[in-house]
Amino acid sequence: MTKAVAQSLPNTFHRYCSWHIHEMFSIYLNAIIYSIFYKEFQYCIWESECPEEFERKWASIIKKANLHDIEWLKSIFELRSRWVPVYVNHVFSPGMSSSQRAENSHAFVKRYFSKKNLLMDFILRFNKAPAHQSHEDLGADHVDINKKPVLKLPLEMEKQMAEIYTCKIFYRFQDELWHSLVTTPQIVSENDTHKMYTIQNCPNGGVPRFREITYDKVLDYASCSCKKFKSEGIPCRHILAILLLFGNIPLPNQYIMKKWTRVAKSQIIYDKEDLEITGKGGSMLTWRSKLQKLFLELVDNIMSNEEAAVIVNDALQSLVDKFKSVAGSTKSGGIFEKGSNVNDTILKDPSQVRAKGCERRLKGGKEKATNAAKYRGRRCNGRGKIDQAHNKRNCPVLNNR
Repeated sequence: MTKAVAQSLPNTFHRYCSWHIHEMFSIYLNAIIYSIFYKEFQYCIWESECPEEFERKWASIIKKANLHDIEWLKSIFELRSRWVPVYVNHVFSPGMSSSQRAENSHAFVKRYFSKKNLLMDFILRFNKAPAHQSHEDLGADHVDINKKPVLKLPLEMEKQMAEIYTCKIFYRFQDELWHSLVTTPQIVSENDTHKMYTIQNCPNGGVPRFREITYDKVLDYASCSCKKFKSEGIPCRHILAILLLFGNIPLPNQYIMKKWTRVAKSQIIYDKEDLEITGKGGSMLTWRSKLQKLFLELVDNIMSNEEAAVIVNDALQSLVDKFKSVAGSTKSGGIFEKGSNVNDTILKDPSQVRAKGCERRLKGGKEKATNAAKYRGRRCNGRGKIDQAHNKRNCPVLNNR
């Protein structure tokens, strides 16, 4: 698959699923080794800050557990550039794990479908699911248009990005900006074109970690060793701390990814052949956003002028009446007439068939007797008999004495 992806999609980066690799540890390691060293492998994979640190920790675990002879560990170590986070965080992947796309698909199926659905139920749910997702997108667009995020800091950068980012992305940016205020960069070296800074972090009071930030004076661009901006498209707290050294300034354009902005859906998208990509769903979202914004501005402008409000109300009412007449004529006289060319075939659920194989396993005499004893009938304690339709209280023999 790796070779096929490289040939058919040469501009992409093929990542391996780390979840499946973690699942294989329990297969290739015996139970004792797995229980003792699996957490150390996890810490090595997820908490390493750089490739050198990962390789050093990995070699230490292999030596301590004496796992030199396990070929599977050797093979996944050779492929580390395809699945270990410190090797793949240079690729933009909006914070998604390598298995998250499949997990989202599974969650989508579980949310709308069930194995108990009949054929007609499945068709109805299948048609309703995209509409429900579009409705959620429209709800998010409505929030971005009408809701203003809560600001916490007297910084021009925060005020600027509250107007540019979507609400969800802004709060992630705000968290990074908040932590940048308690971050103190230390300059290490400087020449005519570059400045080198280090920042010390102590996550949750643990082992201190150092980040290296390089500021290019010519390009006016800062890059950090954590590579958060490259992988997620949001400036990290370390880069923001460097930018705040220049004063209370707005965020430079090179740190603003258009994908996370409010106007991302309204822009024209082109494919690799410079052809415009159009889609019904995207155009509807764009028109809804434009019309909502236009009407809100219109309402705000006429609220203080009663005469203008009357004019706008009459114009809108006339527009609604005109739209109803046009929609009615389209339904009645044009493309499709109700009842014509209707397929009268009734679709029913397919008949159920028995699964292949033995319908029910054969049971021995002892098992049959045990099961019969579990589900035997009532016991009449008055006469000491079982498999009766009564008990001692309503026994017909005892009551007739």
